[in-house]
Order: sequence, then C-alpha cells, then structure tokens
Amino acid sequence: MLNKIIRIIGIFLIVSISTISVFLSVTERDLAGFSENEWMSLPSFFEDRFFDFRVSKTLDDRKDPNIVLVKIDDKSLKSIGRWPWTRTVWADVIDKLGDYGAKVVAFDVFFSEPERACTGVSPDVTLGESIKRFQSVEGKKVILPYSLNTQGTDFFKELPESLYNVLVDTKQDEDLNLYPNLVSKTVWPVDELVNSEALLGHIEAEADVDGVFRHIPIIANVDELYLPSYALLSYQAFTGKDTSFEFLNIGDSKLKINGSELPVNFRGEVKVRWLGNEKNFFDLSISDLLKGDSTNKELKKLLKDKLVFIASTSYGAHDLRNTPVDAMLPGVYMHMNIAHMLMEEHYYQPASESTKISWILLITITSIILLIQLFHNAILDLIAVLLLAGGSYLLDTYYLIPKGYEVRLFFCLFSVIACYMWTTFINFYHSNKDKAFLKNAFGNYISPELIDQMHSSKEPPKLGGDVGILTAYFTDIQGFSTFSEKLSAPKLVELLNEYLTAMTDILLEEGGTLDKYEGDAIIAFFGAPMPLEDHATRACRVAVRMQNELLVLRKKWLSEGDKWPQVVHDMKMRIGINSGEIVTGNMGSRDRMNYTMMGDSVNLAARLEEAAKQYGIFNQVSEFTKAIVEDNFLFRQLDTIQVVGKSEPVTTFDLMDFSDTSDAFLHELKEKFEKGIELYKSQKWDEAIMIFEDTLKLEHQRFPELTDRPNPSLIYLERCGAFKKTPPPSDWNGVFTLTSK
Repeated sequence: MLNKIIRIIGIFLIVSISTISVFLSVTERDLAGFSENEWMSLPSFFEDRFFDFRVSKTLDDRKDPNIVLVKIDDKSLKSIGRWPWTRTVWADVIDKLGDYGAKVVAFDVFFSEPERACTGVSPDVTLGESIKRFQSVEGKKVILPYSLNTQGTDFFKELPESLYNVLVDTKQDEDLNLYPNLVSKTVWPVDELVNSEALLGHIEAEADVDGVFRHIPIIANVDELYLPSYALLSYQAFTGKDTSFEFLNIGDSKLKINGSELPVNFRGEVKVRWLGNEKNFFDLSISDLLKGDSTNKELKKLLKDKLVFIASTSYGAHDLRNTPVDAMLPGVYMHMNIAHMLMEEHYYQPASESTKISWILLITITSIILLIQLFHNAILDLIAVLLLAGGSYLLDTYYLIPKGYEVRLFFCLFSVIACYMWTTFINFYHSNKDKAFLKNAFGNYISPELIDQMHSSKEPPKLGGDVGILTAYFTDIQGFSTFSEKLSAPKLVELLNEYLTAMTDILLEEGGTLDKYEGDAIIAFFGAPMPLEDHATRACRVAVRMQNELLVLRKKWLSEGDKWPQVVHDMKMRIGINSGEIVTGNMGSRDRMNYTMMGDSVNLAARLEEAAKQYGIFNQVSEFTKAIVEDNFLFRQLDTIQVVGKSEPVTTFDLMDFSDTSDAFLHELKEKFEKGIELYKSQKWDEAIMIFEDTLKLEHQRFPELTDRPNPSLIYLERCGAFKKTPPPSDWNGVFTLTSK
C-alpha cells in the first residue's frame, strides 16, 4: 500500500513539474527581467536547446531569391582601406546599387557621428544626396538603423519627427501596452541623412537567458506609439504592404500582415523562423560591387529589384551572434531571416496552440507508459519507452516543426522517462530521509503569533477576525530593482537582513505588529492584537525614527568603503500611514492561517506609500491619521487626491519631522507651502506660482542630493502652469486623481 501511495505521489510530481515546466518555458521570455528566480529560466534552457537541435535537422540549402547581402568583408576592408570608411564611399555604394536596379537598400551600419571635411562638400551631404537620388525612383527606398534605449539616460525626450512617417497602425485596449522603450541618441543618424527622407528602423536584439539569439523585436512601444523594426521596415518597403498591430486582450498581441497574423510577445518580439545561414542567401563583396561597371550583367541579375542588406561579416567587426543555426553568425542574417519569414508568411503558430499540443502529447505518452507498466513486464516497458520517445521525436521534428509548432518536447520525454524510472526503481526508494522529506514538504505551517496564542489559550487557532480603529503602516525601498542589479545575491541578502533588522527593532519597540515582509517591504499595523490608544502617534513616531535610522545605516555603509556600491549609500525609504476601520485576525484555511489585517483602510495606506514616489516625499500620512495623532509632529498639507481603487478623495500630509527637533527652514517650508496650496485651490495661479518658486528652493535645501527628482513644489508649479493655460471646470474642487498606483 505504501509503495502505491509513494508511486502515485512521484508520478503526480513528475507530471506536475513537466506540465508547469512547459508553461514556464513558453512564458519565460515575457517574464525575463521581472523575476529574480534563476530556476524559472531552467525549463526554457532545456527546451530551447533541444528545439534548436531539432530545427537544425529541418534546414536545407534553399536560397532566398529576393534578398542579397552586400557585405563588408575582409576583402573589402583590405581593398578600400581604413575603417570606418568615408561617407563618399557609401555614396558610391548607393549609386552603384541604383545603377544595378536594387529596389531597397537596408544599412546595418550606423552613421551617428558627423564626418568632417577639410575642404569642399561635407561627406555627410554627399551621402544624403546619394540617398535622395536613389529614392527619387518610385518604389525605391533606403533604410537606416537606430537603437532603442530602456535603461540609459541618453535618449530623446520626445519622439523624433522623422519617426512619425513609419508608425505602425494600431488597434488596442486603452489599458494594454507592450514593454516601453525610448529612442536612443547614441547611434541616431546625423541630420543630413535623416533629412534625406531615408526610412528609420530600430535594429537591436537581446539574447535569451542562455546567450543564444532566437528573438528579434519586430515592433517597439515608444510613448504608446508603435515603431517598426529594421527588418519589418525592409519588408514593408520591398513589398509595399502595410502592417497593423492589434492588442485587445492580455496575451494576445499580434501583427496583421497581408491578411495573416504574426504573434508578438510582451517585448514586441517574434521568434525567428530560420531559413538558414550564409549558404541560404546570395551575397556580394562591396569591393566587387564598386569595381563593377554599369554593363555588368551578372551584377544586374543579382541585384535588380532585390532587397539588399549592407552589413559586416568580417570577424574583426565583432558583429557575430550565437544563434540556433550557427554559433558565429553575423548579426545581419537574423534580420534577413526575419525579412524572409515575413515575405513567405512562414511564421510559428501562436504559443497557445503549441502549448496545447505539448500538454496533449505529454499526457498521452505518459498515460500510455503508465498503462503498459501495469503488465509488470520490464522488457515491454523498455521497448515502450523507446518507441514512445523515438516516435514523438520523429513526429515533432519532421511534421510539427515544419507546420510551425514549437512543441516543448524535452519535458514530454522527461515525463515519460522519469515516470518509467520512478516506477521501475520504486522498491529501492524507502529511506527514512525520503519519508521525512515528504512529510516536511507537505506539512502544515503556522505563524509564530499563532503559536503564542495556542500556548496561552490551550486551543488551536480558529478562522475569524476583529474590527477596530487601527493604523496601517507600509514601507518600501525606493528603486529596489536598482539594488538587485548592482548587488550579488549574497550581498543583497546581507544588506536586506541588516536593514530589516534595524527597522523591525524600531517597529517592535513602539508596540507595532509585524504583518509580513514582502521582499524589501515591511507591512505592519498598530493597535492589535494588543489595544493601543495612541496607535496613530506610535505609527508616526516609528516613521520618523526609521528615516533617522536609515541615515545612520547609510553613514555606516559609506564608512565601509568599497564594500557597497553608490546606490546603497543613496538608499531611500517610502512610508504610507492610514488610520481607520481595519479587520485583524486569523485568516486563511482551517489548516493553515496567518494573523494579518485587511480592509479598505489598509489598501489606502498601501496607495499612500506608492503615491509618495510621485510627490518626491518619503512619509505620506492620511487626514484620518493626522486628525487623531498627538500634536508633536510637523506635518504639511500635501494634496487632496483620489487614489486608484477609491471613489472618495482624501487629503494627505507630508510627515516632515518631530515638531520640537525640526529645523527652522522646515517650519518655513510648511507655512509657505500651505499658503501656496490655499492660493492654488482659490485658482490664483500667478500668486501660487510665486509662492511655489520660493518653496522650491527650500525643497532643495531639505533634500540637496535630490534636486533632479520630483518634489511637491515642482509638481504644483507644473499644475499651476497647466491650469493657467487651460483653467479647470467651474465645479473643480481641487481634487487630483492619481492615474497609477
């Protein structure tokens, strides 16, 4: 009996892990960058490598007749001379391609630095004129690349005007958008080339977690406008066919191209469906192109009416990518494969369809091997495993992959083989260690607070809660993702442990109840389970003490030299506090529960902590807390807002310091700022602006290290300026609605 139970549990785990791994391997590309768990990338690592191997078995030597690569190879570099070449060389290249009848010329070369000339016409002007001549023939286009920026600072604050000419028509739900990007200035073409009316397409790609390039962004969201990639733009210019983007439901974003649909992921990427590498495309050395004369029939035959890519294939150019078809493939071939894929409408099936087939195959072949094992014939079991695994491989490689399905075959085969091995060797798996592991893995857990209650009452915990006027307290480290990027995992754990220990000690000293930690966040409340008359005062006192303690910690970290990066020395913490009716008690299931809080007042405290970022402050307190707190804190009225998820506005306050120890300039800031608020609500914009210009200087005195960040005075200056130009409606009551959490 015990053997059967263990066998069933093992099979359940194997099938569950396999099924979940199929899902994770499909969604990992969307989740990358949003999860700190490296194990989440393991399923995709195994699946992708196995899929790459199977894809390599389906490639052939067929060449695309419409695409030609004019390459910057070692022969060209030796013939023409120094690199980078003068722009006049590129002008000659375009003129030659025009003479030979090329239809579209797509440069995988950046022209971001102006070229100086000692005398005569600027080489940039010469190249721009060459582009104009080429495009003067109807239907001919030149495409230049630029780059997107998601993390740096050197980007255009507004979308360059030249990109409005290539926007993709979109149809989407107002609440849905792909991952946001910015247009980088770093490799933006010089003005002479932008003004030539060449088309501009973004060209970067990001490797998967295993370092292999399988995806290319085909569309990019910049300020909720959608821009085509270099490869998509090449296709559009060559075929004359427009594309549109549709995003109406979560998980269902797609490009509509010539009546067909191409699924794209949250990053705007598509998976490359490979034609192949160098052997699958025609190519021509630039040195041979420039040496050819206008009567060369072979060059005319090769280039006439073709989509021509220009890029480096030289090893020294370092533009080599690890791809499923070649570990050292020049990057331009990825874009050429995308262009080919679009022309032939040779797309992968939607991920949902491939996932469905994967799960059907997994359950089917696993069920078959389990049924066969009921006969207790070891030889039959082995033959069945070999036939199921081999048959699945052949079915997928030579039928499903050519049909465009990405079956997650690795974990289908893992399920079959693992179930076979589990049931074959189950009688050898009876150690006490394994029994203890299963017991611990599936045991029930209760919180330390409930253990204390059980000891005192001699009763097990029960579900239920009490209602009372309490104070909810939320904290969060500002920009915590930056810390995660700058610190190794052990260093991050060390930092968080020191920080959370110091903050929790203060919380407990003031009688607060720790609800939970959520990463770097501390969630707590005051007034339960032990009643506290001054719960609001204690919460405010904890906020000020925590901020002061953080200053001490920052000085300590700074004194430790190079142990911590600069981002740690600049750590800031946001706090949200609200008082109101809150339910506290044991919540969960009958077998597993936690002592926690819930209620609308709790949600408001969380919103206040999140909204503090928008105002550039660190302690935001609701009017309900301010009304019952003792008069020994310095508050300034901040705003009357309507937070996300609430219909009633609430007035909020900036908790600045203890009133008796605060600096004189904080009192001055409070008085002037609240005077500005009064003028603002009276719609006396000019007078309010004068006040807020004064308080802006005091804001910078308060946080001199944050002069480049938002602050309340700056926000009100912007609002007054906007309302001065466009006055609010006659029934305006001064309430500002937050549009994000």
